[in-house]
Amino acid sequence: MSSSTTSGLLDNGTSEVIDPDTYFDTHKPPKFLAEDERKIEEFVNRNSKTGRRIVLITSGGTAVPLENNTVRFLDNFSAGTRGATSAEYP
Repeated sequence: MSSSTTSGLLDNGTSEVIDPDTYFDTHKPPKFLAEDERKIEEFVNRNSKTGRRIVLITSGGTAVPLENNTVRFLDNFSAGTRGATSAEYP
């Protein structure tokens, strides 16, 4: 049975609990992160010149490992259509 620790992180009693900063400091970034960052920066630079407000909405599937030797992970197999629709139709 899992329980919540005082830090707000989950602990099932069998695995080491780490905070998000530790996780990102010790795991490789996504394969296409640099390319995605470049595309976002290009989009923001191009559209900020027009005076339009800019909002970044992320959507789609997610897979997050629960441990260093990834055996278990949280998975959301979403196609991202709801996020895209939300962005297109205010």
